[in-house]
Amino acid sequence: FSQRPNLDYVFQVVEDDAVNAFATMGGYVYVTTGLMRAADNEAQLASVIGHEIGHIVGRHSVQQLRKAAIAQGLMSAAGVEDSVLVNLAVELGVRRPHSREDERESDVYGLDNITELGYDPAAMPAFMEKLLGSGSPPQFLSTHPSVNSRINDLNAQISQLDPASLNQRLGLENDAYQAKVAGLPG
Repeated sequence: FSQRPNLDYVFQVVEDDAVNAFATMGGYVYVTTGLMRAADNEAQLASVIGHEIGHIVGRHSVQQLRKAAIAQGLMSAAGVEDSVLVNLAVELGVRRPHSREDERESDVYGLDNITELGYDPAAMPAFMEKLLGSGSPPQFLSTHPSVNSRINDLNAQISQLDPASLNQRLGLENDAYQAKVAGLPG
């Protein structure tokens, strides 16, 4: 399920111990073996994939390229493209706040995606709980909102869902999932 159903999505597994996933233009979604092992169950993995599809739906890569081109053009026009201070100001003042909004929007799309498919929506904040111990940087220096903020936002969204739409709670079989990912390289 996606809000851009005419796009042919391509999913790739990247052999890497890092807990990471990302999406690129054209419907490409990459998930590391480290992330697959970190998830407790299929629903948690689906929540990450749903979030990454949300980036594609929101056309976030295209928007980031446009913003980068505009910022580079402004710096070149001002003759200060080599200034470390100007680059830092553009990064903190232009790129990162928008990136945090992209993350929030992708969380909304991701939650819609997995709920529509019958996965337990609680899997999304449950997976993010795992990220709390990862030692993320302060929110204002991060391209992502704080994990606690995202968890709170997701739980608020989940509380607004129609309980009748949550009849299915797919993907919660931890032992079966763990058996499948136990042999992954990385």
